[in-house]
Amino acid sequence: MKSYSLFINELNEGSTHAALTADLKELLQTVQNTGRAGALTLKIKVTPAVKGSQGGVDKVTITAERKLELPKPEQPADFFWLTDDGETTRQHPRQHSLELRDVASQPPVSFKTAT
Repeated sequence: MKSYSLFINELNEGSTHAALTADLKELLQTVQNTGRAGALTLKIKVTPAVKGSQGGVDKVTITAERKLELPKPEQPADFFWLTDDGETTRQHPRQHSLELRDVASQPPVSFKTAT
């Protein structure tokens, strides 16, 4: 029996091997960059070249299907409050707003202590 690696090198005149190598490189780099798992799957389908052959098949068709599942980076999350109507808002809907002012332009307040 011919080794699997030789078979993959011959399949589709080497294009399957080249594509798998490129897919594996992309998968490894993406896992390295994201810290998340991914997968590369190779499915080999073997069918008789002549349909309806009853035994004695001497010619087959082989197809290779590659499936690359790259890890996706974690998506950032954001926080919102919901109003009674189901709308999103950045402000708590049941809390009054506090009006703020810039105090950098105001002179400092001095407090006198009682003696």
